[in-house]
Amino acid sequence: MVELRTLAYFVTACRSGSLALAAAELGIALSTLSTTMKSLERDLGLSLFRRINNSLYPTEAARSLMRSADPLLMAELFARRWVSAPAKAKMKRLTVEIGLSFTIGGISRALRRAVEQIGIERPDILIDPVWSDEKDIPQPRSLAEDWHDGDSSHVEVMLGSERGLASKGTATLLSDRWVFACRVPAGTRKLPDAALLAAGRLVVPLLSPPLIAQAERYFSQHGISSVRFLNDHPGDLPRIMDDYPDAALFVPESLATPRLGLLNVAVVAPDKPLTARIVARAARPNAVTALFVRHLRRALADPRQTPVERPVISLRQIRYFNLVHRLRRVSAAARGANISQPALSEQLHKLEASLGGALFERHGDGMIPTGKGERFDHVARLIESGFRRLYTGDADTAPPRSRKITVGILPSVNQHGFLVNQITEAMLDVQARYPALKLVIQEAPNGTLQDWVIRGLVGVAIVETVLPRMPRLPLGSSERLAAIVHTRHKMLPPGPVTLADLARLKLALPTNRSGLRHLLDLAAEQHNIRLRPDMEIDALPMVVAILARLPVCTVLPESAVEREIASGDLAAHPIIEPLISRRLFVIYSGERTLSEFERGLVNSLRRKLSEPRHAG
Repeated sequence: MVELRTLAYFVTACRSGSLALAAAELGIALSTLSTTMKSLERDLGLSLFRRINNSLYPTEAARSLMRSADPLLMAELFARRWVSAPAKAKMKRLTVEIGLSFTIGGISRALRRAVEQIGIERPDILIDPVWSDEKDIPQPRSLAEDWHDGDSSHVEVMLGSERGLASKGTATLLSDRWVFACRVPAGTRKLPDAALLAAGRLVVPLLSPPLIAQAERYFSQHGISSVRFLNDHPGDLPRIMDDYPDAALFVPESLATPRLGLLNVAVVAPDKPLTARIVARAARPNAVTALFVRHLRRALADPRQTPVERPVISLRQIRYFNLVHRLRRVSAAARGANISQPALSEQLHKLEASLGGALFERHGDGMIPTGKGERFDHVARLIESGFRRLYTGDADTAPPRSRKITVGILPSVNQHGFLVNQITEAMLDVQARYPALKLVIQEAPNGTLQDWVIRGLVGVAIVETVLPRMPRLPLGSSERLAAIVHTRHKMLPPGPVTLADLARLKLALPTNRSGLRHLLDLAAEQHNIRLRPDMEIDALPMVVAILARLPVCTVLPESAVEREIASGDLAAHPIIEPLISRRLFVIYSGERTLSEFERGLVNSLRRKLSEPRHAG
């Protein structure tokens, strides 16, 4: 069971410069935090962190989880204050719809600080944030969507426009200046020169259309031409900086807030300034919306660290409370929770101690909620239902684990090859079992696939050889390699060939990024044979085209070109002395465990690759 404290550790880790800093803020050992994060990944079946060089940064799944976790942690804080509020107070809900991309940046940090401060002044206001601009990620349901008690208010936070600012109830929250952002060595005293950065290479992530339009106008007005607009989410700034080390990012400053993966980042304002305005608009302005706008504006101007999340209530206690509240008997609630009655009573007493008073009156024939108990019930049900959707992967709230698998595969000559056909069948089989699953397939040589897995660009990859100590799962597929030639050139007599025979031929082989090349070079080295390819080509369709035009030989598994062999265009000569076999593996990052869907894909691949081959 994922607990509120675990989510609090996770949120603090994402908002801190490193896991070590997060552990220090939380007052726990770094090893405790690392172990907790790995357990969270395992429990949810998610890859929450990726490694860049020696540091981590949050993944897309982590951003999605944070968007769901933040309201739960805010609700726990509200619950503690609400039960101690004056008895006559009436709960009020404020829904904050944020039309900006969630980036674990300045806006989300300021929102958390504003909630902290509003709660001190007005413990009766439950703030329910909803991030609404992530078009490619399923939106979590509002935490209080099913709650209809009390008064409700609504505020939108969005990019400003002149027309929008003229409307009643709209106020500027932040003049967000555009900046150049780039990594610098630790201890750097003098920041890079803005003019030099502007004259160099610039990249812009996938911001909202108004921001992209604003940046384009700026570049046009000031004659800046060496700019590349990316399709990468602005939440992936650490990876983008790693992918483009010779470039500076041009982004609103709130996106470059220091957090996990953004240590030692210099933020430099351009000599000719540019500003984006973040505004808040209340359709029906009132005291609640005015209070929120005031505190959020202050928080955005406050550079201090976001308060560390310290929940004192556990999800287990909330669940037990809800059972007792519904059944009105501790014995019945204990049976429903499948625990002993004393164990449930102990957790209930701990909950009451945390909230500062009794939640139930104990009677011989049952339990009656006190005033505090009735107040707590309003929020306890919301938290448990929100947690249930998060933990069980509800279609409306599930992080990307239930929506997307990115798979790297080896290149294929054409769509008729055995490997590409069996992989296709396996993926269709998985998608039939999980209709909501989105499959993303990327093709690359063996070495590139390994790099992509290490960097987190693909979740799993099907490869021929693997790096030492990299997690791998054998697919049970083993196939001998053969010399492949075009029949028109009559390069080889029928029958097998030796590796020494190949050394005397003109060869077109893949580069050392290929697993096949690695197998060949290893076998050649072990037998004191030197292979000197005349051409190195990783594009298999081009290799086949070269075979038709020139008297050269390549090396492939026969199944890769079985149709061409069956038609008589190509001939295969099995390599003997030594026998060289290609074995296939699925590899994945050692930083995480496989998700349910990835394990299903591996099992399906094993079944499909064990089926007999049929040419034609």
